[in-house]
Amino acid sequence: MDIKFWWKKTPDFMLFINFFFDFLVLIKNLFIKKYQSRLKVICVGNFTLGGSGKTPMVRYLREVLTKKGYDCAVLLRGYKGKFKGPLIVDINTHLSSEVGDEALLHAKDGLTIVSKSRVKGCKYIEKLDVDLIILDDGFQNPSLIKDYNLIVVSSNRGIGNKLIFPFGPLRESIRNGREKVNMVIKLINSKQDHHSLSYVHKYFSKIIEAEYLTKINEDLSENVIVYTGIADPDKLISSIINNNKVISSFILKDHQEINESLAKKILIKSKENNADIVTTEKDIVRLLGANEGSFKAKLFLKSNVVDLDIKADEELLINDIEDSLNIIRK
Repeated sequence: MDIKFWWKKTPDFMLFINFFFDFLVLIKNLFIKKYQSRLKVICVGNFTLGGSGKTPMVRYLREVLTKKGYDCAVLLRGYKGKFKGPLIVDINTHLSSEVGDEALLHAKDGLTIVSKSRVKGCKYIEKLDVDLIILDDGFQNPSLIKDYNLIVVSSNRGIGNKLIFPFGPLRESIRNGREKVNMVIKLINSKQDHHSLSYVHKYFSKIIEAEYLTKINEDLSENVIVYTGIADPDKLISSIINNNKVISSFILKDHQEINESLAKKILIKSKENNADIVTTEKDIVRLLGANEGSFKAKLFLKSNVVDLDIKADEELLINDIEDSLNIIRK
């Protein structure tokens, strides 16, 4: 869901609307039993609805924590997946329709558990040989107590008009959630900050900037076809057009499954223009398990996947996590 007025400036007096929704959330949370895990739980979340780069940040965080000697498990609900779990995701056997596309990405990196109930998933992980749990999303959900909250905010969208859904993109007010936040990651994806970033800087002192760097295969032909359903497709396309000509782009909804009809259209467009096909890891995992000979299987084989690197001050981030959690690396 993306509504234009959500991202425009609104007068500060409109913020009174948030008090009403904060009260409703407070009442609701009174009836939710909270679980404290014996393991440390690190949550990577966001303030707003929709994607903001959480999943790449979770993957990055697991990578740098693993380098420091920590055994990590990623826990997520498996959005759009039909399996309730808790279960360990297997990249070789599970499909995105079963566990969600994000879970398959995490499973490429290491131990990943899908569970519609975060508490049940946490208890499942506690039986495994793990040091830390990294939670992909769930910042606003109170059922599982988090020991460290890392919030991702994009520079081009910030927190929108600062109002709670449905009047704005916020899941809860900044006033209500700020005490729970340990660190904010400011994702640099625009030359100029969104107007709401000044509000973020007002309430949060620990802010680390991060760049998501797209790497394109240099052997691609001049003409390319792009299909993607990521949170910020414009940045992907702008990265590609630095060296290639985008003949056509198929912009999908977030988590949208790729059916036979769409796969056929992309393949035909590619053939007509003698163009290579480019996509992301998140998109191509939805094609795993396609029937042999199908258009989806052919698209899987013909797709060139761009690489994504994250550039951030990892020492500052890891040191803050260790200090906040009072843990010592191996």
